Amino acid sequence: MLFNDVVGQENLKKELEKSVFQNRIPHCQLFVSPEGSGGLALAVAYARLIIEGSRPSESTQLKLSELKHPDLHFLFPTAINKEVKSKPSSELFLSSWREFVHKSPYGNLFDWYLKIDIENKQGKIGNDDVEYLLNRFSLKSFEGGWKVCVIWMAEKLNLTATNKLLKLIEEPPKSTVFIFVCESKNNLADTLVSRCQVYNLNPIEKEAIELFLKKKGVENSKAKFSATNSNGNLRKALIIAKDNEEDRLFEEWFLKWVRTAFNVKKNKEEVLELINWSKTISSNGREIQKKFLEFSMELFRNAILKHYEIEQLVSFRPTTDINFKAFSNYINEKNIEEIHNELESAYIGIESNGNPNMIFMDLSLKLTRLIQ
Repeated sequence: MLFNDVVGQENLKKELEKSVFQNRIPHCQLFVSPEGSGGLALAVAYARLIIEGSRPSESTQLKLSELKHPDLHFLFPTAINKEVKSKPSSELFLSSWREFVHKSPYGNLFDWYLKIDIENKQGKIGNDDVEYLLNRFSLKSFEGGWKVCVIWMAEKLNLTATNKLLKLIEEPPKSTVFIFVCESKNNLADTLVSRCQVYNLNPIEKEAIELFLKKKGVENSKAKFSATNSNGNLRKALIIAKDNEEDRLFEEWFLKWVRTAFNVKKNKEEVLELINWSKTISSNGREIQKKFLEFSMELFRNAILKHYEIEQLVSFRPTTDINFKAFSNYINEKNIEEIHNELESAYIGIESNGNPNMIFMDLSLKLTRLIQ
């Protein structure tokens, strides 16, 4: 991963390159990168530039291209799975991580959980990860230059790990760089953010996404449509550009949900169907539940745009027999804000390990009222 491989973010790339060439590299940096904006890809390319700049050679380049250089380290969320039965840490998942970075540099946390088969669990960056880093950073640099650690999805640092990292950051070993990557700094400790040089990544320009998709072999009109409706999110653009089984399943769940909610007014026994629906969703892992709620938020957003006939911004294309135009007539300025708030509240509840069955049942009853 080189800077040329990073889509968009041209101004920030120039700023980061300048810091390396002028040897003014902040030892602790934070990339605030909303989903699909390329924080991981940029961090890897930047780390490679830092290490290559200090000791350029073919051997160095090869090790970095394979993400196997002894001076390049990664911390990322993990949990136990079929292979790792106890004390999960980044070190134990490095092989899978390298594959993920090479194949899905714009992937999100859920994509990573699927990769290592922990989609039903909550990953974390824990104490063992930081102990590993402390050990590595206490050693001399392999090539006498910089040592760099990329901490991806830094929001998943637990309290103990955060405190240990803070001590390391406050008195960093010579020629070490920490690059934190997060989607929102609101979920990070203020003490950590205050010690970082913060860079905010912007949504990627539509033209850059379209060009990227065309280079990937996506047909011109589909590339244009995907880029236009991605809202600057390259991951989303890639999903739109190909058939997506996950979204198709979510749409089926959503259709069952709203149909039952509408039918409750005519037949009170339909409440039992809502209970069964809630049990179905609750039987899936929390990450799946969160992704469904995100899908629902996006679909309701499209519905309000459809209601007001702002067709050029409507990205939803049904794959089921949902009558989206008829449905959108029920979504308006009187209920959209409250619907969104309820979905957001449910998302927070799931993320906080609340009882999913109760959360989705409560949400279903509220939705029934709101769309009537």
